Amino acid sequence: MRDSGRDNSPNAVLRDAAAPADAPAASRADAHADAPGAGTHAGTAPRDGGAPAPARKVPPGLLYGLRVVVVAHAAALVVAASLAGQAVQAGGGAMAESHVMAGMLSHLVAIVQVVIALLVWRPGRGAGWPALASVVLLAAEMAQHLTWESLGAHLPNGVVMFGLTTAVLVWAWSPGSARRR
Repeated sequence: MRDSGRDNSPNAVLRDAAAPADAPAASRADAHADAPGAGTHAGTAPRDGGAPAPARKVPPGLLYGLRVVVVAHAAALVVAASLAGQAVQAGGGAMAESHVMAGMLSHLVAIVQVVIALLVWRPGRGAGWPALASVVLLAAEMAQHLTWESLGAHLPNGVVMFGLTTAVLVWAWSPGSARRR
């Protein structure tokens, strides 16, 4: 037979189990009614009309790491593009070698960016599109090696790389990047 005056919800049963055994059942439920978050579900206000529970956030270490790596990646792309322009103007030589080295550095940073963006997405429960954009960006950078002789493909691919990097950079530094999905 069911006791109509008693809360038999799963949360109440767990609260009663956690309360001291020598306290009567009614006082155990009353003792837990004013506990922080009592009577709340994820994202809803408590029964007593207090403020809703704070939204969960992406781990700040992962997000900060992504921010640092994306800034480094953007800087490497700017340096590589600058060196490319100087190499074209100078007719190749040492500037072309510097452009290639800056591109290799950009590839290494892109690999780290993919790893951190995946960590922000899956265990961190952040947005998934920056991870996808980072993978596409890495693929575009790899394609730069195949198109180095054809400026008609090499330059537009570089513009795509700048666009993807800028999109991830703006998102990473926006307040919305810390929200979990």
